[in-house]
Amino acid sequence: MNIVFNGKKEAEKIATFLEESEKLLGKSLVIFQCDGKTEMSQYVKLKTEMGERLGVIVNVDFRSQISDLRSGIEEMNEDDTVDGILIQLPIIESKELKNSKTQELKMLRGQDLFEILGMIKPGKDVDGLNPQSNFLPAAVRAVERTVESFNIDDDQKIALVGSKGMVGKRIGERLNVLRLPFEGFDMGDDLSRLKEFDVIISSTGVEGLITEDMVTEGFIGIDLGYPKGDISKEAGLKASLITPVPNGVGPLTVVGLFENLAEI
Repeated sequence: MNIVFNGKKEAEKIATFLEESEKLLGKSLVIFQCDGKTEMSQYVKLKTEMGERLGVIVNVDFRSQISDLRSGIEEMNEDDTVDGILIQLPIIESKELKNSKTQELKMLRGQDLFEILGMIKPGKDVDGLNPQSNFLPAAVRAVERTVESFNIDDDQKIALVGSKGMVGKRIGERLNVLRLPFEGFDMGDDLSRLKEFDVIISSTGVEGLITEDMVTEGFIGIDLGYPKGDISKEAGLKASLITPVPNGVGPLTVVGLFENLAEI
């Protein structure tokens, strides 16, 4: 039997609790969007709407250049009226090519991305992506809740796909804290071995990376892939439990950052 996890419903329970607690009334959150666009991305819209519902003053700050993003982070770090800061990923910088009006788009990855996220003050990093952050990453909070909801324990073999990535690495750290052994996989590894595992947690952002032939019948899938999902539709049909994309882990991630903000 294929059971699809309703992350939206679970997130609503948490949001209702936060709303009734009034812990977030008057809190201030700045969201930086640096992807070359001047309209809010879908995730920024969701976060803005949730924040406004909970009484948070949300300001979306658009930056087109990495240098501008750096200066914005520095400014908000020192602004005592700002409680929380987050950068909506991906970060994409556009540059004009020499002797041309053509724009070159460059997505920040690896060490460059870690360095930018590391600029946010640990006490204001409500998304928890700065390694020095005072908070558990919102995405990791979401995975932990899903693991608990699915009753996953150390008797099950767990595979973590994207384990060296920014989010995957933090998920791995949390699984260690929870004493849930796992094996890490990344791009270039033999993903056909995923058949050997009872649980697959994936956070690469590569659409349909995990295909039907890579998974065993009745596996449990926790998919953090954005925007289309790492686990293909055909593979997902073989799962006993699966988090869909959208409306799976995503809504829990959104509400998780406001749980962090409530702690400030």
